[in-house]
Amino acid sequence: AGVDQSITLPTNSTTLDGSGSADPDGTITNYAWVKISGPVGGTISNPSSVTTTVTGLSQGVYQFELTVTDNDGAIDKDTMQITVNAAPNVPPTANAGIDQSITLPTSSTTLDGSGSADPDGTITNYAWVKIAGPVNGTITNPSSVTTTVTGLSQGVYLFELTVTDNDGAIDIDTMQITVNAAPNVPPTANAGIDQVITLPTSS
Repeated sequence: AGVDQSITLPTNSTTLDGSGSADPDGTITNYAWVKISGPVGGTISNPSSVTTTVTGLSQGVYQFELTVTDNDGAIDKDTMQITVNAAPNVPPTANAGIDQSITLPTSSTTLDGSGSADPDGTITNYAWVKIAGPVNGTITNPSSVTTTVTGLSQGVYLFELTVTDNDGAIDIDTMQITVNAAPNVPPTANAGIDQVITLPTSS
């Protein structure tokens, strides 16, 4: 019946590659494939051919049996196994948003992230964390995809967004916030009011 096989979804078909050795006193007259165990799926395209495809396989372990018959009705059987593995989990996609620049005295801004759901699941968690920058800077709601960050001081910050799907797969993206120093405010000069004096007063 051929060697055992292992495939991984979304591949759901393979070839049953059997063979039959002619007996010394006759000839082979018939081949017959049959599925003897496994999930509901799995259709043998041509059960009477020594080599045939099997389609519509789903996750699980299948046993296929090949029966070879000679011209005197004698038979021999052999079994092979196909293991169909689940499709690997596709991780989600994290987007922490565009880099930002603010100038003091403005000391807060919005972390506007997003997460694209993977094709085989749903997003279950968002997590923001500050990974670099001055000591100040408080994330208001770290588990929300969009949140404010407050108390920023002059410097460069890096904020990281982690997106997790329902199978535990993650994706991470980082954005930067540059906080510029407040512009210098110039002083105000006042030379006083204009004056008029009359000589001989000279000062």
